[in-house]
Formats: sequence, structure tokens, C-alpha cells
Amino acid sequence: MVQLIALYRPPEDREAFLERYRAEHLPLAARMPGLLRMSAGPVEGLGADLPYWYMATLDFPDRETLMASQRSQESRAALKALMAFAQGLVDFAVREVEA
Repeated sequence: MVQLIALYRPPEDREAFLERYRAEHLPLAARMPGLLRMSAGPVEGLGADLPYWYMATLDFPDRETLMASQRSQESRAALKALMAFAQGLVDFAVREVEA
């Protein structure tokens, strides 16, 4: 399995961010082809401050499926909606899940 991870730095207005994230971005992201599961929620450091306050993981069966999904119309729509309010606040990473 492969995960697309989105890490969010704190916005000025967290409640407004979450309202748009939940109403606009998540429904579009849920339609991404090949998506097995999606989860999102706040994060905190254990014993150290993190630059991030929120994280989402999107699970795909393999890297090939993830990359094909990233080229889809659904993925482009989800990213466009996200960038309307989260540009400069999000970093993306991909990881192979080993266990």
C-alpha cells in the first residue's frame, strides 16, 4: 500500500479552514480513482513542537494507482479546491507502507 500524506501548517483561522476543508475539499478528494481509504485529523508532537497542526492520509493499493489518480480530473478538482484556501500551508509526501 502507498499513502499520500498532506501535512498542514496552522492557518490564521483554524475553524474557517476546517469548514472549507470539510465542505469543499474532502468530498472531492473522496472521489479520487483508486482511493482505498482516507483519514484526517489534528496532530501534535510528543515532547516537541511540530510545524503542523493537521494531517490527512490517502491510501492507495500501489504507487502506480496513486500516480494515475493524481492525473485524474477528480484529483485536479480536489487540489484546485484545496489551493483556494490552503496554498502555502500544506506539504505533501508519499510513503510505502511496510507494516
